[in-house]
Amino acid sequence: MKNFILTLHIISMCLVVGTLFLQSLIVVFRLRLKKHEEVAGVKNVQKRIHKFIYYPILGVTIISGMILASFTGVFSQDQNNWISFKLLLLIILVVFGILNGKQIQAEILPKKYAMMVHIPIFLIGAGIIYLATIKPF
Repeated sequence: MKNFILTLHIISMCLVVGTLFLQSLIVVFRLRLKKHEEVAGVKNVQKRIHKFIYYPILGVTIISGMILASFTGVFSQDQNNWISFKLLLLIILVVFGILNGKQIQAEILPKKYAMMVHIPIFLIGAGIIYLATIKPF
């Protein structure tokens, strides 16, 4: 059962980071569209992805992570300080997900603000994966 939950957690985490990364990239690309109809169509697709894919997958990731943490007892061991930093990065990633949702809703968005969400999503995802695999402290 532990291996199934671990696999589910890893796959859902990849989907969360991938969905956010792609959504924020589409926000940047949407800025290049000229026709209002094209912008409205892309925006509609983005809203649906954010609402019906991102949030459910985020829920699966958090629930599977909590179940996995209870199986392994990661919070009861003194040498597992890495989990605190991983949870902090998760909270930051959720905040960036909320910011990404607000960017999807925005009619006019400067490109530099769109990139300010796009790049950290990648870096935070990489940090979470690093902490989970290496467990540096």
